[in-house]
Amino acid sequence: MFKKKLVDLHAEIELPHNRYIRDLELQAELLEQEAKELSEFIRDHRSRDSYLINIIREYQSVCEYCGYEEERDVDGTPVCCQRAIVEFNEVVASP
Repeated sequence: MFKKKLVDLHAEIELPHNRYIRDLELQAELLEQEAKELSEFIRDHRSRDSYLINIIREYQSVCEYCGYEEERDVDGTPVCCQRAIVEFNEVVASP
């Protein structure tokens, strides 16, 4: 009745920075500078072992019948469409 669907993806680059700096504005400025240096690095092909690049996949549970995001009422019954409700009731009723 509900299936996991890939809805978005993006690359996330972990830049080296001092996480002990409490001032978030200062951290943001330092990360922006590091991002600028990374852009230059990509153009120069210099080695930087401390960079990590991860692909982030974002999933959403959606109804296979109507495509709406999974939502249920307090007893667990789907609220998106009649077909999902019927299937839920069949699964609950079966031993």
